[in-house]
Amino acid sequence: MIQIPEIEETRLAALIKLIEEINQLNNPQGLEKQLQNLTRKKEIHFQDVLNYWEWSELENFACSLLMPEPEKQNLSDSELAEIITAVCECQYSEPETDYLLKVLQTETGRTDISDLIFYPEIDEISAITEKILRKA
Repeated sequence: MIQIPEIEETRLAALIKLIEEINQLNNPQGLEKQLQNLTRKKEIHFQDVLNYWEWSELENFACSLLMPEPEKQNLSDSELAEIITAVCECQYSEPETDYLLKVLQTETGRTDISDLIFYPEIDEISAITEKILRKA
């Protein structure tokens, strides 16, 4: 199975504090550079962390932001099938699952990975895997 990156506890604690601060300020734009440095993602903006509670718990949200973007590794179909099965069976936390979904997207080039897994036409993991791995 693919190795999921570890999240540094000190960075996680700092990001949680920063997200809370951004959500309390009327004009948090001054914290954007700090947010980008902490997450190591230049494309993130303070608006991306406003109202996080509408879709995730704070710690899960912060962990997801700290996950690096996966690089293409040319994983085999059997390795991809393992990841698909793990995601379908909810074997990982929310941030880890988000990371694995990005791995699948990077490896397959498909932009509909979440839809295929979470809203499948057929509820069998083997059918979901076949559809994702089909080179169409």
